[in-house]
This record gives sequence, C-alpha cells and structure tokens, in this order.
Amino acid sequence: MTHLHTPFVFPDGRGNNVAARQHGWYQWPTGLRSPVWPAILGSLTILGMLLAFHQVVHEAVQQGELRQKANAVHAKATWRCKILPGRDASDSCLLELSARANGGHLLTAQNVLLANQ
Repeated sequence: MTHLHTPFVFPDGRGNNVAARQHGWYQWPTGLRSPVWPAILGSLTILGMLLAFHQVVHEAVQQGELRQKANAVHAKATWRCKILPGRDASDSCLLELSARANGGHLLTAQNVLLANQ
C-alpha cells in the first residue's frame, strides 16, 4: 500500500511545504535562493583546500632542501676531518664533529670512540 502525500496549497498559491519551512528556505531573500550560491560555496571550499595542500607541500619541499644542505655541509666537514694528517687529529676532528651533530654530547661520543679502539 502506497501513501501519496500531496502538499496543501492555500487559495493564494502559497504552498505548505514542511521541509522548506523547517529549513527556512522561503525566508531567505530571492537572490540567495538561487542554485548559484551552493556552487560558489563549493568552489571556495575547494580553493581553500587546494591552497592548504599547496602550503603543506611547499613547506615539505623547503624542509627537504634544508636537510639536503645540512647533509652536504656535514659530508664536507667529515671529508675535511678525514684528510687531516695524523690519526689522532683526524679522530679528534671527527669526534668534535659528531658531538656537534648530536647536540654537544661530547662525553658520549668519546666513550663510543674509546670503546671502538
């Protein structure tokens, strides 16, 4: 059994559409009831999401470039330490470089170097 629901229509032509009245659709000005506004809102939302994605990717690229530069500087400093004349000077330079890379934990680096010998 199917129930057909026909909306009540007033004699002056106004309808009794309950869903539209609950959402206040008929209370909005005529210009805002246009189907263009949802498209504009959707477009602005998509644009905002694309800008946020662009910002995240841009920061990731910058962080990668900084990491690459830091690795290059560290590799160059390691190379300079390794070409120093004398094993003690080279080990001392590498120990100091390692301590700087680890945030200044010189004693830990010395213990590791002594344990390796």
